[in-house]
Amino acid sequence: MKILNLHGYAANSQNSSCRALRSCGLSVVSPQLDYDHLLPDDIFSSILHLYDAEQCQAVVGSSLGGFFAIQVAALKKCSAVLINPCLAPFQTLPELGFHNRTFLLRYIAMFSKLAELDFSRTFAIIGMNDTLIQTHPIMQYLLDKQNCILVPEGGHAGSSLPLEELFRTYHKKFFC
Repeated sequence: MKILNLHGYAANSQNSSCRALRSCGLSVVSPQLDYDHLLPDDIFSSILHLYDAEQCQAVVGSSLGGFFAIQVAALKKCSAVLINPCLAPFQTLPELGFHNRTFLLRYIAMFSKLAELDFSRTFAIIGMNDTLIQTHPIMQYLLDKQNCILVPEGGHAGSSLPLEELFRTYHKKFFC
């Protein structure tokens, strides 16, 4: 199985989730995404193209990558694992100093499509000490309790979460 891994804003493609997936023996495609300079629609198009070209069967997304991962999963009808997903980038990005109005409006348009998504094959790993993302309660509400793993001491960074252990334990549930 090949998994598409999407990093978060101002992060690296070789992030904690990429390393954890590979350490579990999973094949991973992990592109470096330019969230600062490419329109969200263009990023999404390139992600979809890569998903198809690499013949991926599932998607993992961290933070802002989680926002795109859930959109990919809905369109491709595949499993998704969201790690501290940023469901409202138009709210979170300005708090990080990102103020491109055009980009933020595109994120709002994409956000409006969340209501149409099928969350049945979507899982979330949430650090309960994440002080960056404010939408975790919404994610928990949208997913069944069995599809949401809460890590009490976990923060926003993937390195604060036991990702390798979680992928080893739940890989069949996540990626079947």
